Amino acid sequence: MTGHLFHDLQQWQWRDWSLCKAGFASLLQTMNLRQLAADNGIEWPAPIGQAVPKRQAEYLAARLLLRRLQQQLGLTPAQILPGADRSPVWPVGQQGSVSHSGDFVLVGLGNNVGRHLGVDLEQWLTAAQYQELAPAILSAQEQQWCLRNNDNMALSQLLTLIFAAKEALYKALYPDCRQIMEFSAARVLAISASQILLQLTQDWSADWCAGNEIWLEYQTSPHGVQLLTEVSSCTAASNAGG
Repeated sequence: MTGHLFHDLQQWQWRDWSLCKAGFASLLQTMNLRQLAADNGIEWPAPIGQAVPKRQAEYLAARLLLRRLQQQLGLTPAQILPGADRSPVWPVGQQGSVSHSGDFVLVGLGNNVGRHLGVDLEQWLTAAQYQELAPAILSAQEQQWCLRNNDNMALSQLLTLIFAAKEALYKALYPDCRQIMEFSAARVLAISASQILLQLTQDWSADWCAGNEIWLEYQTSPHGVQLLTEVSSCTAASNAGG
């Protein structure tokens, strides 16, 4: 129904999650995104109606792909609206994650009660951006670590990977910590050909404490990198008595 709105559409399974990535350049040329949303049964919240066209296209693209996954998974085609903090409010029995980069969107969805998904999609940073952004994203120790471990990646690519990993980790842990965390709240410990290990450097919540380590998986392309991770929901485990 919405295939003509996207290009380079990819869909795959990762663990128990369904993921979908696609370009939405055509949506950026659509004059009436509100009507397109209505035609596809997607609610159009007031803050989105007041946003710039690029943000509106990102929002609609993500919701159209999430609706596609809901239908394919046999889940209730419920609305996934932004909360007061702008993070998606997932329907009961559904969990997922969303990321945008350029004119591409990456979404993941599942009925994985007790687990949270974190995804992030980033275009490669440039060498000039490394010089500008590295001090804000990496600690002094991490910058030294990158200098010692950049045999297989340029420094700008390492920074992109670590930035995306911290973003994906934040999305996965946010439902439990419910607070904004700085980049310094996690640090890189190791990078392999397809995984990156982060360690929390401070307490994120009562259950996610300094010293906890989380592996994330990544895939690269000529244009950028995508990160995937899942964590157990401490809240759900607590509610279940476990």
